[in-house]
Amino acid sequence: MTRVLLAACLLLAAPPEEAAVQGLYEGTLKDAKAEARVVATGKGGFKAYLRVTGTDGKLSKVELDGKIEGEGAAFSGKGGETAAWTAGTLSGKCGDAALELKRVQRKSPTLGKKPPEGAVVLLDGKNFGELSKGKDKDGQEADWQAGDDGSIQVPKGGMSSKQQFDGGFDFHVEFMCPLMPAARGQGRGNSGCYLPNGDEVQVLDSFGDPTYTGGGCGGLYKYKDPDAFDVFSLASLPPLEWQTYDMEYRVEMKDGKPSGKPRLTVHHNGIRIHDAVEIEKAAKKGGFQFQDHGNPVRYRNIWVKAVGKP
Repeated sequence: MTRVLLAACLLLAAPPEEAAVQGLYEGTLKDAKAEARVVATGKGGFKAYLRVTGTDGKLSKVELDGKIEGEGAAFSGKGGETAAWTAGTLSGKCGDAALELKRVQRKSPTLGKKPPEGAVVLLDGKNFGELSKGKDKDGQEADWQAGDDGSIQVPKGGMSSKQQFDGGFDFHVEFMCPLMPAARGQGRGNSGCYLPNGDEVQVLDSFGDPTYTGGGCGGLYKYKDPDAFDVFSLASLPPLEWQTYDMEYRVEMKDGKPSGKPRLTVHHNGIRIHDAVEIEKAAKKGGFQFQDHGNPVRYRNIWVKAVGKP
């Protein structure tokens, strides 16, 4: 009986999973509104990026390091800040102010958005006829790894639309980055959406993990960060949660052919991150490509609707 009770106690005292601790937290620091992004960094470690908006509207930021301890996790900052995680609650002190935050789950307002009449559906979870698979290093096509939620894992060699597009369009895509806590920068849930002109809108788990210009989630690859981008990556959601891009791609047509450089507006999880930006490459007829970067990124509910001149 003693051994049974000991085994039961050990099970009850099991450490939390990294996925349960990482995520978005909201609450207060004394009378001020506070928000934290807790990022898993591998081997039971975490970074907590705390944003505090005072009653005067001023914003302050605090960074804490964390580690799983027993059934919870302990956090501390260089300024003497301390916090403890227990069952989805982060509580502690910053100076003499009490901190109390609870884990929340935000959802994109366009998650599950249905394609309008006349849209070309590239992926609906049942049919893959509008997509071509790339090939692996041995020249072999990978199998579609379909999930019960209508998603697929990007295959080896990536995937691309069979249909070509030359004018303006509205584009919707949903994606989920894996949890890869030990990876850094471009190694965390990397993929990308290539537009018909060849520009790439980056897909990456940059939830609290900074990288180079245009390399973070929603970045125009290697040349423009999302608007108001920093390590907090305000539009990004944690890995293992579904995210959305809604894009407006506008092209000037001359004599029935695309001309000049397209302008692109992007909403990431409902937040506008690019506003009618002239993108780098000239407009041309082409398809969509979804990059395989060796990470198990998943996609679902992808569609495109051609539109007239802006």
